[in-house]
Amino acid sequence: MGEARQEVGVTGAPAWALALLREGRGGRLATADAGGRPLVVPVCYAFDGARCYSAVDAKPKSTRNLRRLRNLADNPQVSLVVDVWDEDWSRLAWVIVEGRAEVLAAGEEFTRAIDLLVAKYPQYRAMQLDRQQGAVVAVTPGRVLAWRPPVSSPSGVRIDPAGAEHAEQVRQSMRRAFEQYRGSLNPPSSALDETIEDVRVAMAKGGAFVARDGETVVGSARYQFRSGHVYAERIAVDPAARGRGVGAALMRAIEGVARAAGYAEIQIGVRASLPSNVRFYEDLGYRTHASRPHPRGPDYDLTLSKRLRADPP
Repeated sequence: MGEARQEVGVTGAPAWALALLREGRGGRLATADAGGRPLVVPVCYAFDGARCYSAVDAKPKSTRNLRRLRNLADNPQVSLVVDVWDEDWSRLAWVIVEGRAEVLAAGEEFTRAIDLLVAKYPQYRAMQLDRQQGAVVAVTPGRVLAWRPPVSSPSGVRIDPAGAEHAEQVRQSMRRAFEQYRGSLNPPSSALDETIEDVRVAMAKGGAFVARDGETVVGSARYQFRSGHVYAERIAVDPAARGRGVGAALMRAIEGVARAAGYAEIQIGVRASLPSNVRFYEDLGYRTHASRPHPRGPDYDLTLSKRLRADPP
C-alpha cells in the first residue's frame, strides 16, 4: 500500500498524527525489564502536546507493585502505540511514541495528569482515581513514528499532505479555483483576499492537502480541528481539472484525517447562492445542518455535515 512513515519528534510530527494522539481512545504501552523481557498492556492515556500520561486505575489489584512499574524502575525506555483499525484498509493509521518514562506519585504534574485523564474519560469520574497512593506513568517522546496509507484519486491525481512549506501552493490553487467567483458573488468571496500568512495560520489549526497531476498542483483543501468535529474549508479544484474526481478525493482525504483522529463528524460551509456546490457535497453524503444570513451581505451560509461513525471523539 506504500507506507507514508515518518521518524520525527513531536514538534515535527504531522498534524493528523498529533490529532490521533490527542483524541485516540486507547493505546498499548510496551515496557521491558533489565533483561529485555517485554510486556505490553492496554492503557487509557492523555496527551497534553508534550507528554503522554497513563494511570494505574482503581480496578481491584492484589498489589500496586505492578510489573510495568517494576520494569520502568529497571528500564525507562518505552513505546506507546495508538492505532485505528478498519476492515477498509485505506482507513488504517498508527502512531508509535518512543521515549523515556517516569512514574509520578505526587506533585503538581501528577495532579494535572489525573485531571487530564478524568476529563478525557468520564468513566474515571466514577472509579475515583487514587490521588494519594496512585501512580501515573509519564512518557516523554523522543521519536514519533506515524503511518497511514497514501490517499489516491480514481482520476490518477495524487493527493499529498501539505506542510507549512507548501502554503503558497495551497494559496495559489485556491485563488485559481475561486477566481470564477470574482464579481459574481455578493458579498465577494473572502478567499481571494487571503494572504500567505492567513493561509499559514489556518493550516496551523489542522492541515491541508494538495492534488497533483504529475508535478502540477491542480487542487487543494484545508481543514481545522474543532470541538466535536473537523471543519473542511477552501476546497479548490483548477477549472481544467474538474470532472475528474479531484474534489471528491480531497474530501476523502480530510475524512480520513478525521477518522484517524477519532472524530465523528465533518462540517463544511457553503453559500446558498451556489447550488451546484451544495449538490456536490450532498452527493458525497453531506446534509444541511444549519443556515444563517451571511454577515457581510445578502446571501446565506449553509453548514453541511456528515457523520463518520456513531460515537463522538
